Amino acid sequence: MKIAVTSTGPDLDSQVEPRFGRCPYFLIVDSETFEFEAVENPNVALGGGAGIQSAQLLSNRGVQTVLTGNCGPNAFATLGAGEIQVIVGVGGVVRQVVEQFKQGAFSGATEPNVVSHFGMTPPDQSSTSGAPTTPMGGGAGGGRGMGMGGGRGMGQGMGGGRGMGQRMGGGRGMGQRMGVGGGMGQRMGVGGAMAVPPIGASMPAGPMSKQTGNREQELRTLKSQAQELENQLQSTNAQINEIEHGGRVWGLIAVVEAEKCTACGLCVEVCPTDAISTDDIAQIDREKCNGCGQCVAECPQGALSLKKT
Repeated sequence: MKIAVTSTGPDLDSQVEPRFGRCPYFLIVDSETFEFEAVENPNVALGGGAGIQSAQLLSNRGVQTVLTGNCGPNAFATLGAGEIQVIVGVGGVVRQVVEQFKQGAFSGATEPNVVSHFGMTPPDQSSTSGAPTTPMGGGAGGGRGMGMGGGRGMGQGMGGGRGMGQRMGGGRGMGQRMGVGGGMGQRMGVGGAMAVPPIGASMPAGPMSKQTGNREQELRTLKSQAQELENQLQSTNAQINEIEHGGRVWGLIAVVEAEKCTACGLCVEVCPTDAISTDDIAQIDREKCNGCGQCVAECPQGALSLKKT
């Protein structure tokens, strides 16, 4: 039997990765011979639809069972549509997990065990970090400023560095106090060295407000660009699947649950093949739909799913 295990690395001695859609690798293993193929997951960085795309990837490779830590509803439904058994709650070394599977230690899941987009939060790395966490306001300093280093800032005292304290300095020089370390306090600086009013005086509101407005506009622009890139990646992956497997992605097509659909139009915007239109509800053009699942991932009402044709 061909099984797929979500893995942190490209070999059988790697650990099982708890996330399905955003695991670094899929190890596709012949459970009888232990021959395997390490497939680097192209969907790790997707903001949405990673589970669906990953499910399609495994089905295209003839996988019959998936072993993983967690599986969300979209991925679970897509794997089910492809008649792939899902086993969740798995952990440990991949080789040992495959042995346990052969011995009948696991049973198939009947439902997803995490919510949608669960895998967008990376696993907690705090236990592996050797650096202690410093609370805000911490750091070490020999004066009013907490945290000065070699960077950008502003402050009554001037020091060499990036830091955040009650006063912050940038550039090299001497001031009332000099701080060493890092932390956060009452003022934070951006830019070159500059004078700051004495303690208790307020900063002019105009330039800061303008800067804040510019930053918000820049953030919106970047988010929009990121969404465009994500949609392009989804479309490209779907086209790759079509070319590799000679047509629609393993015989799946999007279908609409009429009682849930509100005709919001979001699915129309994200469909890479222009296969969706809206009237009272969303309508799917079966000839254009390639089963990529982007509409399923983005539908806020959960009105779309993938089904075998």
